[in-house]
Amino acid sequence: MKSSKLLVQDAKDYRFNPSIPLRIYLKTCIGILEKAQYAFQVNDLSLAFIYYFRYVDLLTNKLSKHPELSFMDPVSSSSIYKREYLQLIKLEVPAVCKIIESLRRQIDSQCSKLQTSLANNIAKPNTNTNTGPVQVEQRSLPKKSFDEYSFNQSISFFQQISNTQLNTATNPQSQDATRDEAYRLNYPELPRLTFST
Repeated sequence: MKSSKLLVQDAKDYRFNPSIPLRIYLKTCIGILEKAQYAFQVNDLSLAFIYYFRYVDLLTNKLSKHPELSFMDPVSSSSIYKREYLQLIKLEVPAVCKIIESLRRQIDSQCSKLQTSLANNIAKPNTNTNTGPVQVEQRSLPKKSFDEYSFNQSISFFQQISNTQLNTATNPQSQDATRDEAYRLNYPELPRLTFST
């Protein structure tokens, strides 16, 4: 889990192009706010924090420098968007800032709990006050599960088969008979499978 400082860096990682019309950026802001609210509803606090912070950053830092918001511009069509922008700044941004601060506290609290939990799970050094050597507990290894004799027997069986196949003629019937005989000698306890031909 990331701390709120790292999430702020993620939130500020976007491109702003002042040549894009203000109306498009205002629609983008509404879309960002909707994504933030959805992330908050599904309890994804980190993503909600990123979107809320990006919303405020876009409105206050980036769009405030947008060319259409220069108040010297007398174009009437952009005045609607100027009013919408000012309304967002006056009404929405303060409420979203309160949400961001609440999310920041929750995220930092969860992050510190996680770090504390991780720190408690790490093996602690031995704080024995004795100056003598530390006694290490002796544990016995599990019983041997590898049977070396059977392994060597299997290897020798496969070597015999491959050697007999190389030494015999190209007659497939004699190869099969030699292989079956070697198998019967090495593994007498296993039944021989026969197929009708």
